[in-house]
Amino acid sequence: MLTAFADPVFDSQRTFRELLQAMARPAVPRRLPVVPPSPAAVAPEAMAILLTLCDAATSIWLQRPDAEAVDHLRFHTGLRLADQPQQADFALIDDPASMPALACFAHGDPRYPDRSASLIVQVNGFRTDGGAHFAGPGIRDAERLSVEGLPSDFWQQRAALSTQFPLGLDLYFVAAQQVVAMPRTTRLLEA
Repeated sequence: MLTAFADPVFDSQRTFRELLQAMARPAVPRRLPVVPPSPAAVAPEAMAILLTLCDAATSIWLQRPDAEAVDHLRFHTGLRLADQPQQADFALIDDPASMPALACFAHGDPRYPDRSASLIVQVNGFRTDGGAHFAGPGIRDAERLSVEGLPSDFWQQRAALSTQFPLGLDLYFVAAQQVVAMPRTTRLLEA
């Protein structure tokens, strides 16, 4: 069994603060302070988020369940596995090219929009010198971001969900010890 954070309390607190900053400044890559060891199927950046945000009260859907990853997550967080994407509080996408449509995940309901899923998507990398333009709370005018490795229709799917606001999905993209958050309040201006 792999270890988790070297200092569970302080490492998870530092990671949580960085995730809050990422949500407060959408579409801007942020460096994660600590990346723990993780099974091969799970990127260390994704593992840092899961160790920080998940516990026995949360459920996760794994795109490609791996026995070692499941054992590791259950041991360190106590979380439950969801059989279907729409049943999960969190979803780990390790192969964006073959991920289910965004409409398959829990979007909350009008009385409880917070009962939606947060997706952690392992991607190839980020570029801020091109890509789509985003606006919304936490973005002064507009931010540009290219997320490498997403399906070609990903941003169209995301834009279609925005018509259901306040329902929707919150996204974390991870690569190269960085995280980019994309809360449901962030709008796509131009792809």
